[in-house]
Amino acid sequence: MTSGIYFAAPLFTQAEIAFNQSLADQLEAAGYRVYLPQQQCFGTTDPTELFNICIQGLDKASIILVILDGTDADSGSCFEIGYAFAKNIPIVGLRTDFRGSGEHMGINLMLSNSCQHLLLTTSNLNSPPAKVTYLKMGEDFTPALLEVLSNLPAAQIARIQ
Repeated sequence: MTSGIYFAAPLFTQAEIAFNQSLADQLEAAGYRVYLPQQQCFGTTDPTELFNICIQGLDKASIILVILDGTDADSGSCFEIGYAFAKNIPIVGLRTDFRGSGEHMGINLMLSNSCQHLLLTTSNLNSPPAKVTYLKMGEDFTPALLEVLSNLPAAQIARIQ
């Protein structure tokens, strides 16, 4: 059985933890199974055990949702993207941060090219590539994310039956 959507995101501040939980709750309310490492690893302090719990979640995932906010994407999330890409697990990237931080659509090109679809908050709304959905700053991204997921076969596997 798959764990559904593996939610790769930074989880080091109260704001990040609250954002992750809120989005995971919205995805679950929309009918998706979500593997949220901050829940799965809660109370675990051993680094090897934390790593193994996350790898197990990645191995069972049908799709990865990765948060790409910040001046540079979270290093743990970047590892999870690379791991998923190597295992042919589809990746959806979400960037709610309007500041550019890389050489390709405001993201490091290795990350942008690893994603099957990107949702990006930016002021550049000129002809996005087919795999990119541009969002306006402050716009509720959830409907656009749910629309993207509804069109990806791997995300349908993550639906609660």
